[in-house]
Amino acid sequence: MALQNKFLARLASPAALLLFALVLAGGAAFLAHLYLQKREAAIKSELAAQSKKKAPPMVQVVVPRIDAAANAVLNGNLFVSRPVEDDLVYPDTLLAKDFPNLEGMRLARPVLRGRPVRMSDLQQPEVRDVATVVPQGSRAMTIDIDNLNSIAQTLRPLHHVDIFLLSKEQKAQLGDAGKGSQEQDQATLFMQDMVVLATGQEFRDASAPPDANSTMARPGEVEGAPAKGFDSVTLLVSPAQAARLMVGQRLGTFRVVLRGNHDRSALAMKPVRAADVLPASARGRDGGIEFIVGGRGGNMLHRLPTLPSQDSLAPAMAKSHTLAQALQQPEPVLADPATTASAANQPIPLLRGSQ
Repeated sequence: MALQNKFLARLASPAALLLFALVLAGGAAFLAHLYLQKREAAIKSELAAQSKKKAPPMVQVVVPRIDAAANAVLNGNLFVSRPVEDDLVYPDTLLAKDFPNLEGMRLARPVLRGRPVRMSDLQQPEVRDVATVVPQGSRAMTIDIDNLNSIAQTLRPLHHVDIFLLSKEQKAQLGDAGKGSQEQDQATLFMQDMVVLATGQEFRDASAPPDANSTMARPGEVEGAPAKGFDSVTLLVSPAQAARLMVGQRLGTFRVVLRGNHDRSALAMKPVRAADVLPASARGRDGGIEFIVGGRGGNMLHRLPTLPSQDSLAPAMAKSHTLAQALQQPEPVLADPATTASAANQPIPLLRGSQ
């Protein structure tokens, strides 16, 4: 009994109680640690399962190993592939599977290390053999051009244009009304919806897919690339169209009008002449000027040549004027020869006016 009381007294001592509390706390901490570890493992496995279900597909893109400067050449030493999530890739990003087809091209602008290379970062490849970009059955024909015809040097290959011919209106077109009149300037829709194959020496493949050409950066459109001017345009034509262009060059001069990218509609348009663009008031004031010449014994009516726009009215006006004179003219009187001779020596008065 005394031994039991002595043991209970030791357990009730502060040191024993502190040791017991420490043991309990250690056990609770160990159990909590085990629980947290299991819970963490369960959460990780749950998140991994969810991430596998929702993980976006990865694609291999081309990136530079170091900062690449402009004019850097695409090669395996400087550029490598890198996996990128599919939803983070631009449509014109250079993929690793397409790298062999574009190897050897140059950068048009600098690209930072690890950033995907885009097609717009590449310089447009130059066509060295023009015959390779002319489709079967077509021909390439070059015409001279200036800053006005080049749409201020903004005309580019694969643009669609209409060609107007500025020439002189032939007298055969005027008919009987054009006899004795001057030839007028006229503008005729010569050809329409023609494809521009090249501007200067910048050629493009007309048979290539549109995306392959439109995503390339042209020289002069990016910083650091030299700008290129041109003074000629090469059109993609058929043999018959080439012959028409040759004849048209001898008849007058060409004016090129740019079409919209999606405008392929045919246009019916008659030639526009110089008289068509004059105001109606200006066309009505082009009648001839009448003047009367003669001495005391003469009364002759003359008219200056009329303008071409009034030639069709000339026969009717002359007929009515002759009829009026016939109704108003008095009976002829024989003049005395002496009087006639003296009147011939008198000065001739000149009257000017509309009547």
